[in-house]
This record gives sequence, structure tokens and C-alpha cells, in this order.
Amino acid sequence: MSKVVIFKCSPRKNGYTTKLLDQVAKGAKSKGAEVIEFDLNNTEIRGCQGCFYCRTHDGCAINDYLQPMYKAIAEADAIVFGSPIYMYQITGQAKIWLDRTFPMVEELPNKFIPRHPGKKLITIFAQGSLNPKKGAEAINYVNNIFDVFGWKLNDCIQYCGNDNEVFNELSLRAFKDGENLIG
Repeated sequence: MSKVVIFKCSPRKNGYTTKLLDQVAKGAKSKGAEVIEFDLNNTEIRGCQGCFYCRTHDGCAINDYLQPMYKAIAEADAIVFGSPIYMYQITGQAKIWLDRTFPMVEELPNKFIPRHPGKKLITIFAQGSLNPKKGAEAINYVNNIFDVFGWKLNDCIQYCGNDNEVFNELSLRAFKDGENLIG
């Protein structure tokens, strides 16, 4: 059975980002996947402490809500990440999570080696601004980090504004993306 791990970085349970992530989950489940979700807003998550435990271990020394994610990522076939764009950036929840993904790479002099490469990846971003350039730098930042991890971007959905017709089209795309992660 394929495993998909979803990271929800939105503080809004019924916001556009969450709804699009839910569509990916539905698409993956419709093809028989096991879906594991991490809600990064409603939990006690500590930021990276810079202790470098992860340089010699495939995981983090901090024992909190994120501890199970390392095993989930290692066992996953696909990763799905979603964050709203606030003030031209990903949410604080997303940034704390990204800092805690440092164990995804082994650090050698002058280069990183992915510890869990080859994961299929979908990223989802929603923003109020109609101008996609307003979130472009943040989106590139996130996708570039995942590239360092050796994860393969299948799709990056960026929803701008609040047009229902566009949102419905992107919801269908997200569902199909979920289906396409499997197999």
C-alpha cells in the first residue's frame, strides 16, 4: 500500500490551503493509499535548537508532536506540503517545520546528501493577492529545499485571490494530483 504524508501549515482549518490539501488526500485515498496528516497549527511544536543531533542521527532530539514524522517520511512514497502565503512568506508554522526537516539530509563538507530521496512531492500555496509574483519567492524557497532532499516535484499549486471558479478548478487538479501520486 502506498503511503502519503501531508503537512498542513495553515492556521485556518477551513481555509483554501487546507481544502486543497484535503482534495489531494481524497484523491490518494481513492486509489487505496494510506494517508497520514500532520496539522502543524494545533500542536506543541518546538523550533530547531541547533543542537546538531540530526547530523549523526536520522531524526531530531526534540521529543514533541513532530517526532513521528521522521519515520513517516522515511516510509512514505509521497509528501504533500501546504502553506498559505502571508506577508510574502510561508506561515510561521511552515518555517518551524522546515527548520525541523534538517535531518532529511546528511551533511558532508561542502554538500548535502539526501537521506530519503525519491519521494513524490506536491506543494500547495494559497494567497489573497491576485498577483502570483507576490508569493513566488517563498514558493521557490520551499521547493528548492525539497529539491535538496531529493524529492521530485509532481505539481505546485498556487491559488491567488478568492475566485470560486478558479478554486473549483484547482480542487479538481488537487484531487487528480492525489490520484497520480499512487501507482
